[in-house]
Amino acid sequence: MKTFLVYNTSYFGDTILTDALCRNLKRLYPESRLVFVSNKPFTDISRYMDGVDEVWTYDKWGVYKGLAGWYKFYKEHKNQYVFDAAFVIYGNERGILLSKFLGAKKIYADNRHAIVRLLLSNGKINYGKWIHVQDRHAYLAELYAGKPMESMKIRYHVPDEAFAYINEQLLKGISKPIIALNPVTKRKEKDLKPDTLLTLAKKIKDAGMIPAMIGAGKDCESFYENLPPAGRQVLLNLVNKTTIPQLGALLKSCAVLISADTGTAHFALALDVPVVDVFYLNDESNLAAWGPKTFYRHRLIARGGDFSAENIWKNAQDLIEENSSL
Repeated sequence: MKTFLVYNTSYFGDTILTDALCRNLKRLYPESRLVFVSNKPFTDISRYMDGVDEVWTYDKWGVYKGLAGWYKFYKEHKNQYVFDAAFVIYGNERGILLSKFLGAKKIYADNRHAIVRLLLSNGKINYGKWIHVQDRHAYLAELYAGKPMESMKIRYHVPDEAFAYINEQLLKGISKPIIALNPVTKRKEKDLKPDTLLTLAKKIKDAGMIPAMIGAGKDCESFYENLPPAGRQVLLNLVNKTTIPQLGALLKSCAVLISADTGTAHFALALDVPVVDVFYLNDESNLAAWGPKTFYRHRLIARGGDFSAENIWKNAQDLIEENSSL
């Protein structure tokens, strides 16, 4: 049985997109064991991704901060497995060194530093036709196996206890369809405009559905609190009400997600939840690598498009109608 190490200590969306690699490794080696090294805040993303058997949490801003922390992590995990291969996302140099120290027989990564590349089993990578980030992650499996990778959907498996919380507590007594709205991003200029959000919420309510604002963190709380009282009354406030698995269960309970945040959008697609992406700053050519692939149920409104609440809601309605016909 082969044992693989996948290293990605990046952020929400980056982590979930790595599932394309994990699923390809499991497709090529069904009996293999896959260990995923994950950034601490996103451990519950990697833990329930399709193809992942075990997660090692890397607290890079806490106990494993800096080189001393890196060495502490190595000492705690050395000799646990003999890794047939390690796959280091974004060519992370600490991940490459960790893989080497852990004794990985082969290491695959996209790193162009001449000295670091001496540690890799691959040369400069020619991705050929593969443009999307998730496909480029998966291509590392092809380099190892010598067999073609498949472009496939990312998948996340929501644990039963998360569904129990959503159904028995958070959404108890709610029977109307819910439209999830995620207006807040890491950069204020990318956030959904408050006026657009409120107009959307009214349209959703007028359609007999429930507009629910989701998100996590102080910025999301501030965004909600700064809305006019009349606007807040229209929204079901679910900000900071869920863990990551519970957010998965919540999204599975929604008819569609309208999101300005890329990470949450990728997460919803991994759950097979329809998504309307609203990206003010990037046009479709800029999103060739990071935008969703065509096999996902989504609509993309990018720079140069119609960002009116009417158009966003129309795209959401189209997805809902398509979903009802499946």
